[in-house]
Amino acid sequence: MIHRAVSIAVLACCLANPSAAEEVEAGEALAVDSDEELEAGEALAVDPDEELEATEDCAVDADEELEAGEECAVDFDEELDEVEIDVEGSIGDVEERRGIGVNGDLRIGYVSVGDEFRDVTLGEADILRARWRIRSTLGITDNLRGVIRLAGVCSTESCDPDFVFQPEITTPTSLKDGQITIDTLFLHWFQSDRFDIAVGRMETKAVARGGVYSKSLDRNNSNNLRINWTDGIQATFKARNGWESHMIVQYNSEDGPGSVSRVPLDFSSSKSRASYFFGLENLQSTRMLIQRGFDITYMPSSLLVDGQAAGPVEDYWGLVVRAASRWPVRAEGWRIRLSSEVGYAPNTPTKTASGIIGTGKADGLAWNITASVMDFVPNHSIGINFAMTEAGWLLSPQYSDNERLMEIRYMWRPTNRLTLDIRGRWRDDLRRRIIDVPGRDRFDFYARATWSFELKKQ
Repeated sequence: MIHRAVSIAVLACCLANPSAAEEVEAGEALAVDSDEELEAGEALAVDPDEELEATEDCAVDADEELEAGEECAVDFDEELDEVEIDVEGSIGDVEERRGIGVNGDLRIGYVSVGDEFRDVTLGEADILRARWRIRSTLGITDNLRGVIRLAGVCSTESCDPDFVFQPEITTPTSLKDGQITIDTLFLHWFQSDRFDIAVGRMETKAVARGGVYSKSLDRNNSNNLRINWTDGIQATFKARNGWESHMIVQYNSEDGPGSVSRVPLDFSSSKSRASYFFGLENLQSTRMLIQRGFDITYMPSSLLVDGQAAGPVEDYWGLVVRAASRWPVRAEGWRIRLSSEVGYAPNTPTKTASGIIGTGKADGLAWNITASVMDFVPNHSIGINFAMTEAGWLLSPQYSDNERLMEIRYMWRPTNRLTLDIRGRWRDDLRRRIIDVPGRDRFDFYARATWSFELKKQ
């Protein structure tokens, strides 16, 4: 399996960079400097000697930071669309590789649930939950750094501190309330500005950059108020044409991985100890298109086809394509952000194993679409999200299998470090379940605040 993973990574690098000397038309080229950080809402450095197309409606200032895929300069404080911690994993690009840095974030959310919207009552069936994370980075040399992060979750249901450190998460999606762990612990080595490798425990993400939303069908560690992680190796190669390739080899313990996986995925077999992820992504804008991506996830000997450990066990794998766009192409004022993902799993469990009525295999299709109006009033944005995931799609940390979902969300960003969200979400079964759950929660509401802070700049 390792030889297969290495072969895929080498092929990806060749595909992503067919010609290092390839020239780009004047007005479309953006110079990549891997020392600059591609935060959410940022993009690539602009060479002031290059000319932009005459159709652009904003001035370029090479000292300003850009929105992801932006061809025009954008003031970082004025336009940071996605929340940084929702789109950037542990690795990212490193601005400084020497010294010590300390930063973190605090996210507090109030959640209330009910069978219908009218059933949601403040003070009933609700919970207040907080997640905190503090991270320290040590630049050992110019080519090596170490990162550690402590994280914990607490709620009105349980807040008794309990430190745990184990390969698998303690619930199907996160840690239990009150638990504290080290969710990041890795060494990061830079062979060059274009190729690096991280080894250890880290946060990995592959999300659609939809403005108000940062959704994923296959990989999004620690989304919302959750704490989960990836144990393994991540290699990144940045091609000169804007494409980045990511190869992840993830360790799975016998009791499960550190990230979200859905039943009937099972990791009892010794052949399922490693799973593989390969992704290609380009965040350079091509007029209205600002993101293009493609992922493959391969999990050997992890699918209980009949839902029984004594039954057949097969490989499970999924393909995802994603894209994001915006209109109009400008730096100020309102703008529309669209994003979509489509996923497909060729090999799926039976319908019985998936808990739905019928014979034969469950469908493996999944898709989502988001639409956001950014800055309809300065710093205020709103968006809608619609998604359908069939019972055979088992990879998404944000969309449950056999689910139809509709969501509306409002976001206010008074500063680039503080974000306030309000969400209403409706969910329903796509296919009839074998065992129905009367009164199951189908609507939930939350109000959430996110604050990012920096205690010591590296």
